[in-house]
Amino acid sequence: MEFGNAARIAAGVVLVLALGAGVYLLRRAPAEQPAPAPPPQARVIAPALEAVPTDYEQRSLRIYEFKKAALSGPERGREIFYYKCWFCHNEFAGKSSAPDLAMVYKRDKLLSGRPATDDGIKDEIRNGGAGMAAYKYTLNEADLNDLVAYIREQCCWDSNRTPPNPRYRGIEE
Repeated sequence: MEFGNAARIAAGVVLVLALGAGVYLLRRAPAEQPAPAPPPQARVIAPALEAVPTDYEQRSLRIYEFKKAALSGPERGREIFYYKCWFCHNEFAGKSSAPDLAMVYKRDKLLSGRPATDDGIKDEIRNGGAGMAAYKYTLNEADLNDLVAYIREQCCWDSNRTPPNPRYRGIEE
């Protein structure tokens, strides 16, 4: 039995339409039906979620929480300073930009009028000021404590001499 070209084209069209209709019907979303409520005796109360242990050997967690250099203290504050503060408070910004923080504790007051104490500096970082962003939703209390410890004890970042990599075990020259 031989088919002509028109019959072959018609058979192909019918086949494509049949396949298309099958795909359409199979991919249709089923009618939304509410799930039946479980019987009262089958309800199970979820157990309390246990605290997940923190693995600080996982490098991505240390990076995310600014804990590559140290888990707390001024060394961690240095890392927070680099990622959050340095781009405005650096030696290249010039006098018209953010003030140098190396001498901040020698002043009586900050530019905003807040006292130049640990609490005044934390308040300035949390709430921001004229020309300064607020970090109250970004930095928590532990972050602020470490950052202020760094500003008080070791400030500030020297762009010409970056801090050593704590994981590097080579010989310094």
